[in-house]
Amino acid sequence: MIKAIATDMDGTFLNSQSTYDQARFLTVYAELKRRGIAFIVASGNPVYQLQKTFAPVKDKLVYVAENGVELVEGGQDIFVGQIAPAAVTGIVAEIAPIKGSRIILSGRHQAYALGKLPAAFRTIAERHYPGVKEVASLAEVVDPIVKIMLDVPGELTQPLMDQINHDYVGELTAVSSGYGNLDLIVAGMDKAAGLKHYLAHHQLEPAELMAFGDGQNDLTMLQLAGESYAMANGIDAVKQAAKYQTRSNDENGVLVAIEKMLAQN
Repeated sequence: MIKAIATDMDGTFLNSQSTYDQARFLTVYAELKRRGIAFIVASGNPVYQLQKTFAPVKDKLVYVAENGVELVEGGQDIFVGQIAPAAVTGIVAEIAPIKGSRIILSGRHQAYALGKLPAAFRTIAERHYPGVKEVASLAEVVDPIVKIMLDVPGELTQPLMDQINHDYVGELTAVSSGYGNLDLIVAGMDKAAGLKHYLAHHQLEPAELMAFGDGQNDLTMLQLAGESYAMANGIDAVKQAAKYQTRSNDENGVLVAIEKMLAQN
């Protein structure tokens, strides 16, 4: 019996316009709540951004945010990880000199951009990190850092991911966010790890979890869940990892699958 449903956001729950059918979702959510099934937002974005997306029920949902580093339920922090300050300093020293690179340091309550952001990039950054603050140096960063987002030239994405995963083994894990950017998170604290904290907190088993995803950073979550769904628009690795496939994000694939599950139970 499914007791919790976790879904990725970009490319999964959200459509190509970064929106969703709110009325349909609220109807589904009301039925999930009636049955005692938790709805978990599992995303690479911070909690404060995700709460804006689900404003009508923002304090009633569970958030496995920043790719699993944050677990927030009912507006309360259940678990929040942190990148070691020395690792933050090291990454900034390595990436800042790369021409065309951008660094965003995401804290639990605030995101910081090192240096001035071009207007076009700031518009993109604000979608994921509302109110991102531009700073001249790390000395101005006061929030513990839970994730680092790197925007680098496309040809450097894979080499840098490999290098960071080698140089910071046991400290950081670099994953592609699916947009040519890299998310650096605390090693061992991916979406599956965040969900394991949730399951343990509620004494649930992975078999009682349903999950949806489309990209690389969803793989461990899909491998954990007893009922896993790949989006029709997902990458091949996700389709191979998931037990089932649902419609694309532009066809309300997540809601369609949940509605089907509810109708069968």
